[in-house]
Amino acid sequence: MDIVIWGTGGTTAHFLKKKALYKEFRIMAFVDNDSRKWGTFFGDHTKIIAPEQLQTLDFDYVVICSLYDKEIKEQLIQDLKIQENKIIVYSQLDEELKWKVISKYADTDDREIQKIISMWKLGGLNIFGDYRCDEEIFHEVYGEEEPYIIFENKRMYFPPQYPFERREGKRAVYNLFFEQGEACPHLYLRKDEEIKEGSVMVDAGACEGNFSLRYIDRLKKLYLIECNPDWMKVLKKTFSAYKEKVVFCDKYLGRYDSKNTIRLDTLVDEKIDFIKMDIEGAETDALLGAKRVLEESDAACSICSYHKQYDEQYIRFLLETCGYHTETSKGYMFYIYDEDISDTLDFRRGIVYGKKKK
Repeated sequence: MDIVIWGTGGTTAHFLKKKALYKEFRIMAFVDNDSRKWGTFFGDHTKIIAPEQLQTLDFDYVVICSLYDKEIKEQLIQDLKIQENKIIVYSQLDEELKWKVISKYADTDDREIQKIISMWKLGGLNIFGDYRCDEEIFHEVYGEEEPYIIFENKRMYFPPQYPFERREGKRAVYNLFFEQGEACPHLYLRKDEEIKEGSVMVDAGACEGNFSLRYIDRLKKLYLIECNPDWMKVLKKTFSAYKEKVVFCDKYLGRYDSKNTIRLDTLVDEKIDFIKMDIEGAETDALLGAKRVLEESDAACSICSYHKQYDEQYIRFLLETCGYHTETSKGYMFYIYDEDISDTLDFRRGIVYGKKKK
């Protein structure tokens, strides 16, 4: 089906990440009322057009991705003469997917899933299952060309194009660490003491670096791996005071060495004490390239297992092959950013923890 998306702001950017919602759709164009955007491109190099140009396109639906969905829907019907049955509001797609999942698990005996379903019936779909973070923590953003927040009494830098929140008229970063709540299925570290004084740590998929920045003072050495160039640029600013003990790596972790990929066995030439890996579904490949490091080390492992359907089984097998005992985080995640989840509708454990067998 062919769709046109109305909106080119943060709501649309968030929608585009949720691949499961539009797996069957082909995006023809984006529409915006802002004339300054007409003729430019958004998303995957798709053109932004004026509302009046809708009448020249043969589309199946217009999907509204905007906080002003009521006003836009009225504009579509009244001014542009678009039939109401050809208009979809983004939240409708979320709701339809939610009820498909609820229907699939209506008779489940899994108490954790039962709890998630009960919560979803009362509210919206949540990728963290039944986990909710009630505490709102905002970090004010300082600086214009080099924006940063104060985190753990240190400056943490962000790319200038980062989609900051607004808080009382000021830019802010919201709930930076909310995924690390004690009851969250995405919890990297179960016990703070797992990262001891003098540890060697690998942080694969560092993003803004908040996890490593929390523990940097107690580390002997940190391998900071992030292949996004925008994040790597600001990570070097964030950790500039610790450059003597930080190894920056901007390649993808994998099972082979190439121009763009590197094995952990190639990058790391010493025993490690802790490894956190959150690399968008490349975890199994990365573990295949880390056999020596894992076998020689007595490391606590925290490996994300929710990006793909069978990642938990693969990750547990690979770690156990290297002599590790494995467990998973509590609760389930529903990873809507995996386009295949619209077919599988499966709940996944967020993290596989590994610890060497004694």
